[in-house]
Amino acid sequence: MKAKLTERRVNLLKATGQRYDVRDDAVPGLLVRVGPTGHKTYYLDYYDADGKRSKYRIGPGDAVSLSDARKEARKRSAEVAGGDNLNEVKRERRRQAEVKQQQVLGVFIDEVYTKWRSAERKRADEDLARLKLHFWQWYELPMTQISEAKVLDWRQDRLIQGMSPKTINRDIACLMAVLSHAVRVEVIPESPLRNFKQLKVDLRERVRFLSSEEEKRLRDYLEAREVSKREGRINHNKFLRSRNLPTKPEIGEGQYYDHTTPLILLAINTGCRPEELLMLEWRDIDFVHKNLTVRGVQSKSSRTRHIPLSSEAIRVAKRWKASPGANRSGLVFPGAKGQSMDRMPRAITRIITACNLEDFRPYDFRHTFASKLAIAGVDLNTIRELLGHETIQMTLIYAHLTQDHRREAITRVFD
Repeated sequence: MKAKLTERRVNLLKATGQRYDVRDDAVPGLLVRVGPTGHKTYYLDYYDADGKRSKYRIGPGDAVSLSDARKEARKRSAEVAGGDNLNEVKRERRRQAEVKQQQVLGVFIDEVYTKWRSAERKRADEDLARLKLHFWQWYELPMTQISEAKVLDWRQDRLIQGMSPKTINRDIACLMAVLSHAVRVEVIPESPLRNFKQLKVDLRERVRFLSSEEEKRLRDYLEAREVSKREGRINHNKFLRSRNLPTKPEIGEGQYYDHTTPLILLAINTGCRPEELLMLEWRDIDFVHKNLTVRGVQSKSSRTRHIPLSSEAIRVAKRWKASPGANRSGLVFPGAKGQSMDRMPRAITRIITACNLEDFRPYDFRHTFASKLAIAGVDLNTIRELLGHETIQMTLIYAHLTQDHRREAITRVFD
């Protein structure tokens, strides 16, 4: 239908239950579309440069006046005459607006990076939490404004606070990874930190591991704890029986009270990372060939590795499997509800404190394993393979412990 449109006539157009168009005879191509419910919208009906018919939405009738719709229609008609495809231009403008919005650090992390990081990398939650903890104040900034100067100022503040260069580097590396991914998905043209130099870190820094005396103290404590827990269970069951209550399983001398002792002893005997032990399944322990498999899905490097088990490690694993609190299949060290734990149990930290192991963390059981090998003269590349390090540089922290050839050289010349 074509008519001489006026504001009054547009307002009087009624709903018919069917969609219909009324064309303006004053401006070619301008029409008002009336929806089934009576909602009105202005459009420009046009042919693009390829001869394809299209409609360009100008706006709703309750927000755009007829006179403004005519002005817009004339303006857009001139653009069509110049060769523009109005809807294609609108789509490109919308795409650019979306890209501009995604260029904001917080928006990009929430809408793009989190999904990718969670799918592609292990322990993504830790990195995402670290980003929010340390860089939340930049979440409203476009990523292109996160300059080297800003990061250098942030780093200087952290150094003044006494944070270690290694920790600072790790935090900045998380931010750099976000910017690199933004380049990869073409949200920004290049990372503003592409030439950023991290702090130098001593790759051969001394590591914390158990001395012989500390290890003996720890083992004595663990054994005393098992005896105490075993006796406690006996006494508790006597109490329950005296009141005709159901008793709990007795703990034999060849069993463990809980997963605490076997976790610590296997950590010392295998050098596995805490998360690797907590994700370990019984199918990963080969009792026949005395071998433990760290599957790629568990490993930090995503590469499967095999660790020969010592006699003690075999004894510990068998004893734990025979214990009342252990599963016979599935996870070796499940949480209270059978799930995989995300960190070492607090009981281990309490034992470390009780044994007066100063400046020692559960992760240092892994260092103890590697240090024992190094002191025994095992070459660094073998230690690297057992630990699952991707490069020998990561294993160099144990280099100072494998110095027999250097000691021999000094003795031969100077003694």
